[in-house]
Amino acid sequence: MRFLRAVLSAVVATLPVLVVLLIPAFVRGDSSPVSFIGIGGTLLNAAFIAAVILIPRVNGWLDPEVPDWTSTTAMATTARVWRKRLWLALLAVLALLAVFAAGQTAAYFVARSVPAVVDGAFVYARFLAPELVVYAVGYVLSAATYVLLIRVLARKAAD
Repeated sequence: MRFLRAVLSAVVATLPVLVVLLIPAFVRGDSSPVSFIGIGGTLLNAAFIAAVILIPRVNGWLDPEVPDWTSTTAMATTARVWRKRLWLALLAVLALLAVFAAGQTAAYFVARSVPAVVDGAFVYARFLAPELVVYAVGYVLSAATYVLLIRVLARKAAD
């Protein structure tokens, strides 16, 4: 149950990422005559960094554990983990990056097998498949992994 609430927290925290991913001009240079891929990449990075920073608060709101993990104390608890257990917190970030890379790789293979541009025409349904894979595995699952590891580290730091 905790995993499902962590995934739900990650979905809520990464909704701005999904909005950017669903606009082809922000993520593909060949989708329309006007490309905003530079702006889209910057928005994706900023939205994901904000999601990683804010996911403990969202998770504390959706899955509270009194007194150490509520929406008001989760950020302070996360900061305490980063101060007291820096190397383990960095390993949590490394796990986030590994899952994120797996999502990017899976989306690459989906995009190679189902190209979005067919006979010179852009097909949005084919564009959507790899974007949803990268969102579900790359962004949501990596953020859920991070918040679950930080929660475990917070529990160990309190002991």
